[in-house]
Amino acid sequence: MRQAFLITAYKDFDWIEKTVDIYTSGGIDCYIHMDKKTRMPKEFMDWAARKEGVFLYSRYRINWGSYKHISAVLYLIKEALKNGQYDYFHIISGNSFITRPIGEVAAFFEKTPNANYIQMDDLDEIDVDHAIDPWFIYYHFLHWYDKKTEFGNNFDYYFLKVQSRLGIRRKLRFRYHGLFYSHLSRAFIDYALEFVEKNPGYLRQLKTCNIGEEFFFHNMIMDSPYKDTVKNTSLFYNKWSPGGVAQFLTEEDYDILMKGHYLFARKFGEGSEELVEHICRSFPQ
Repeated sequence: MRQAFLITAYKDFDWIEKTVDIYTSGGIDCYIHMDKKTRMPKEFMDWAARKEGVFLYSRYRINWGSYKHISAVLYLIKEALKNGQYDYFHIISGNSFITRPIGEVAAFFEKTPNANYIQMDDLDEIDVDHAIDPWFIYYHFLHWYDKKTEFGNNFDYYFLKVQSRLGIRRKLRFRYHGLFYSHLSRAFIDYALEFVEKNPGYLRQLKTCNIGEEFFFHNMIMDSPYKDTVKNTSLFYNKWSPGGVAQFLTEEDYDILMKGHYLFARKFGEGSEELVEHICRSFPQ
């Protein structure tokens, strides 16, 4: 089985080189999209150019939560299909890492070649107060402003207030919501690309949602012939803050990673060095 990692990133070039070297050592090809806002060092581009199994792109400017992240992943999928007949696609972030040896990770998916691992919640069941509804009933233009800045966050907040006061409310409903990072079979990938081509309004609706990526694959697959192939579980370990923000991992998370069913984890960054070394030491030499 040929597998591809689709990696979206915007910084930490040394980290990406280190992790991708490990992935490709196990025969996994890596398609990397670097945020177009990022200035890539020449050394990094030279590394990608000479590294077998690595394909580097920088096509989209991606603000946090904007639909451009979906666009970047779709672009990587299409580029991967130009280069090879992959059987499985893994959507991961640049600050992710495996928690098991790469050969063990690849073997796991070879045992379930038709499964699609997508973590999702049924909003009809868990969101009885409709707290998520403002994400899609109101317009968000996150591709125009950065919600992570004070200006962007304030603008988004007051723009929603204005829409609410004026009675603007889209007749739009997404039932399923979850993590964008997922592991998808070739059969569903082919279906997804055809679906987007035949239904341009679907992506157009998500374009003005808040974090539209967290509805994209989920609602598509649950209204498709591939519904029964869904494994509704996250193979990623995430440590969430009380406010629902993913926290950086440290050495104290090691036991959880090793004892759980996780194959991947995020986020790694400053302060994660000891944990990374501990994970790597656990891999067979």
